[in-house]
Amino acid sequence: MASLDTPTLLTAIALVYGIGGVMVYAGRDRLTGRGIEAFWLGGSLLMAILMLYFAFLPSPQAAGSSAWLLPAALLTGLKNELLGQAVARLTEGRRAWWHGKAASATQAVLLLCGVLLLPQAASRQALFLLVSGWLFAGIARQLLQKRSKRGPAALLLGSASALFGLYLLASAAGAALAAAPPLLGCPTLLLLTLISAVMLQLGFIQVQRELQYRQLSKLAALDPLTGIFNRRTFFDLALRQYALHARQQRSLAVLMMDLDHFKRINDTYGHSKGDQALRAVADRIADEVRQGDIFARIGGEEFCLLLPDTDAAGARHVANKLCLALNGILLNPADPATQLTASIGVASGIPQPGASWNQLFDSADRRLYLAKSGGRNRVVDCDPAPLAPSNRPVPLCNTVGGKPRTTGR
Repeated sequence: MASLDTPTLLTAIALVYGIGGVMVYAGRDRLTGRGIEAFWLGGSLLMAILMLYFAFLPSPQAAGSSAWLLPAALLTGLKNELLGQAVARLTEGRRAWWHGKAASATQAVLLLCGVLLLPQAASRQALFLLVSGWLFAGIARQLLQKRSKRGPAALLLGSASALFGLYLLASAAGAALAAAPPLLGCPTLLLLTLISAVMLQLGFIQVQRELQYRQLSKLAALDPLTGIFNRRTFFDLALRQYALHARQQRSLAVLMMDLDHFKRINDTYGHSKGDQALRAVADRIADEVRQGDIFARIGGEEFCLLLPDTDAAGARHVANKLCLALNGILLNPADPATQLTASIGVASGIPQPGASWNQLFDSADRRLYLAKSGGRNRVVDCDPAPLAPSNRPVPLCNTVGGKPRTTGR
């Protein structure tokens, strides 16, 4: 270990943090947002400066003096806040005991009071290391408390944080029990810190990539205009639900919805107003459906809603409710004539052997066409009966707003 002297190890740790922070920032992406990479870069650079600060002290005894510890205390407080911000935003965690304004203020007060008031250098350094351990213990808890929802990179990052936190606590205990400066007295522990720094930076880089992948997957699954599922995702999920309901012999329903006279909206008010109408429809329907329902825009002004565990009566009730809800949307709040309307086709049943999802979907699509051709702004949940012997029109099974309507073919 003779070649691994203290300044060399501290310089190596500084390089790992500096290079790692720059790599994280260089790999930033507009998809992640929230300033994650900038906070991590700032915290990593401050950590690198702190390590170099200790590496080039004029003497080991200087690490315990108030004059030298005061700048280190300020660097540590700011570094903890920036790294904490990065991890909290990365994991979308709430502010907790280890991070946030209250925690950062408490850390700063403890550090400054310790530097200025504690008489012994060992006590000052112990407090200094305990505050740093506070941060890394919080990072480890944030990443490891929901292991089933984290990827391997998050587990690596959490493990590295826990390892470094244990080192800081052990060093703090050593500083409190002995007069030797903990950061400068044990190359073995500094080597452990170096390994932790490498794991921390590599782990964060991989977590960053995982986050970008999740964002890309989310964008691929959603309609960019309305934020609900797109056609491909809807059919993937619908096929799975259909197979599940077929195995368990449970009722399944699908609603096909089409905005009435949508071309007229675009021609009269412009395409921006048409986009606004589509978003309003998506928001209104999303507010009305259950959490387990699958709602998507499948093209143009067409929407589709899959209702698991829903029979014919339940599907009809939902369709009527949605029809009325859409009637409450006005393109111009001051003009009742700008009311939105929609035609809805409904198909439901328990999947039978030999049947397919396409048959259920085609039934809803066919009934949507009947609703459009029957006058629009209505719900159709069954096919027309065959012509009577007298060749007179037979009423269709149409409903609007919960009230039956009969229309000739």
